Amino acid sequence: MNSFRLLEHTADMGIAAEGETLAALFQQAALGLRQIITACTDIQPSQEILVEVQGQDREELLVNWLSELLFLLESRQFLPAAFEIDSVTDYQLRARVRGETLDADRHYLEREIKAVTYHQIKVEETASGWRAQVFVDL
Repeated sequence: MNSFRLLEHTADMGIAAEGETLAALFQQAALGLRQIITACTDIQPSQEILVEVQGQDREELLVNWLSELLFLLESRQFLPAAFEIDSVTDYQLRARVRGETLDADRHYLEREIKAVTYHQIKVEETASGWRAQVFVDL
């Protein structure tokens, strides 16, 4: 079972994600990040961007993955619709992100995220798969 839910925390907001595999976990975390940014469901997967990130461990890899998605939004106005994780290890992730250029007439951004943080971060394997928690600074 893959899923995510949003967590409230003072001036921050968090994502609690679960996935049957590590790849599914990272995909769910990305969906949670997008949900914090916008509730828009009309995002077309018309463009594809290859994303590759590295980290010293799974926690840093998760922060770098979500930070790269924020960077795409801020630098290229790229709003993601779908995430396909091609490969993920404890130290490296390669994914294809499909989406489109932000359109102010169709897309409403609900929150601005300043950064993905290490506050209370965890990525752990469980008996049923994987679980993570990560907070973002609003």
